[in-house]
Amino acid sequence: MTKTALYFTHSFMKIFPEDRAFPQAGELSCFENGSVSFQLAAVNGGLPLENCRLEVRCGLSLEVRRVGFVPAEFSDHPEGDDYVIGKGLHLFPDPLFPFGLSSFQLKGNCTNVFFVTVKEEKKPVGSYPVWAQLFDKEGNLLGEASGTIRVTRGMLPELPIPVTDWMHYDGICNFYGISPFTPRFWTLCESFWRMASEHGINTVYVPLFTPPLDTAVGGERTTVQLVGVKKEGERYSFDLSLLKVFLCRADRCGMRWFELSHLFTQWGAQAAPKIVAEENGETRRIFGWDTPADGEAYTAFLEAFLPVLRAFLCENGYRERTFFHISDEPSEYWLEDYRKRRALVKRLLPDLIHIDAVSDGSIAEQGLVDLPVVSTDHIDGYLGGDKPFWAYYCWPQCSGYLSNRMMNMPPERTRVIGMQLYESGAGGFLHWGYNFYNTALSKRPVHPFFETDAGGCFPAGDAFSVYPGEDGAIASLRLELLREGYQDYRALLLLESLIGREETLSLLHEAGVRGFREYPHGDDAFLSVRRAVDGAIGRAIHAIRES
Repeated sequence: MTKTALYFTHSFMKIFPEDRAFPQAGELSCFENGSVSFQLAAVNGGLPLENCRLEVRCGLSLEVRRVGFVPAEFSDHPEGDDYVIGKGLHLFPDPLFPFGLSSFQLKGNCTNVFFVTVKEEKKPVGSYPVWAQLFDKEGNLLGEASGTIRVTRGMLPELPIPVTDWMHYDGICNFYGISPFTPRFWTLCESFWRMASEHGINTVYVPLFTPPLDTAVGGERTTVQLVGVKKEGERYSFDLSLLKVFLCRADRCGMRWFELSHLFTQWGAQAAPKIVAEENGETRRIFGWDTPADGEAYTAFLEAFLPVLRAFLCENGYRERTFFHISDEPSEYWLEDYRKRRALVKRLLPDLIHIDAVSDGSIAEQGLVDLPVVSTDHIDGYLGGDKPFWAYYCWPQCSGYLSNRMMNMPPERTRVIGMQLYESGAGGFLHWGYNFYNTALSKRPVHPFFETDAGGCFPAGDAFSVYPGEDGAIASLRLELLREGYQDYRALLLLESLIGREETLSLLHEAGVRGFREYPHGDDAFLSVRRAVDGAIGRAIHAIRES
């Protein structure tokens, strides 16, 4: 019989097809309303086996997915550090495919990996044995593995801070070959929203107009515009009914905050976004790269539109849940222009919160952003101060052991962001690419299962954390690690509610998490941090029950 084996191991490792040895996870734990994941590694040292069957028994609700492998031609960034895995490899585990437990193929001469998640729902406290068995088509046992899930006392609070990962709606339209806001679009869009919400992303990017993000000067992205615009001479009228549908649907999918798309182009706020309107019975583009940001035409448009938008948000109860953008990543070179754009918009939206990603500290220091979203390599100046801020990272934050979500980064480097956000006091977290399926500057679409590096411009994993499946969104290993990171944040909040923030921070520092660059390396060393947090929660709850 073909040599096979099945291993029960934690979710905290990236298993490659050539791997053959795995640590036994033993006992895993979660809180009453938390989730926990593990992996089943099925080694098949022989030929492929057809019509296999996997049984996973546990007294808890489980989701089983199959780990897929994708190419990552650009994975080792020349400006990155040495804290990476799979160096020199160009095939990484990442997508988690929906999976039928029977009649599947066990691939030959490699390790097949199955990702199992205990769902995030209320569960009775107790110990739950896990038993997994792998069978061939004749019913012969190929391998078996076991472990334990321990549900411990304690209810995790909701994540209290906004977490946003920009959704690119043209990615859905282009990949599936559909038009925006059709029934098929809404079905798919809601799948991507629900996937985001289930993984800790609670803020949605709202395309008032086609977002002016990562677009070559003079280029255009597929039109995705919620606001209906009609132009009659020099007068404008606006239809916000589609915007209302969008916000209601996103709300139902678990989105707590709304992030309005940028009102000016990226990096310098020099032009208007692409805007289409009906004029003289014809729908055409009226603004874009050829429209100066400070010109009379676009200024008049904003003066007509933004008061209408504000009234809509107030009337429908969205104002306090909404943020708006001027321009992404403004530079000091364009500082005075940015100042003028902000003055105009704040005059028209005086009681809405302005956020923008800034890596140039001078812009935030001059009070030009209500809530600066600061890159993690420039954030030290905000720690310990009294000014509110958010954090973000993207591909440049791949050195100095900064947390990030690239495919070639060890799991703890991705997951630790949750502990870092708690420790820093950041008021929110932002990433630019939930599903960016284009090359850099959007010169063409890409197929994310075959081209994971935005046309060779961004390290694999930067541009998206979710894949487009046949019926909707497919999670990635990296997205699961981020979910676990946000659960770490919630566990720290639970501990804080029991012993206070000062003692919680002291425990975190003693465990080795300090700032955005210092944290334990290695799976067991990092997991010991979470074990320390959980142990402190258990002792505090026990003390309360005994008192």
